[in-house]
Amino acid sequence: MDILLVDDNVDYLFPMKEALYEHGYTVYAADDGEQARRIMSAASVDLIISDIKMPNLNGIQLHKTVRTMRRYQKTKFVFISGYREVYEDELDLNPERDYFLDKTMAAQEIIRFIDRLMFGKYAEVWV
Repeated sequence: MDILLVDDNVDYLFPMKEALYEHGYTVYAADDGEQARRIMSAASVDLIISDIKMPNLNGIQLHKTVRTMRRYQKTKFVFISGYREVYEDELDLNPERDYFLDKTMAAQEIIRFIDRLMFGKYAEVWV
């Protein structure tokens, strides 16, 4: 399972990337939406996790771009930020594939959410 993690805060990006990797995910990291677009052109990802406030191309603009890309129109997209209220009117969330998580959640809680999102009832089940 390949995840694209997008955040301009390296103090958040690299520990979260490491936590996801240790949990068995392949993780591509980008520090803004422009770099994320380049990664999506070169690789195929199953989930996008993006901060909202970033330079160059912010998370909301990235989300809009992703939804216009045929390859990623139905890819699950998770906004992760501590400022949901600030951006509430700008977020165009489809409840079947778009989500919002608070950035202050513990990494293990975020990973549990991602596992349930990606694997449904099979999350945390060893085969």
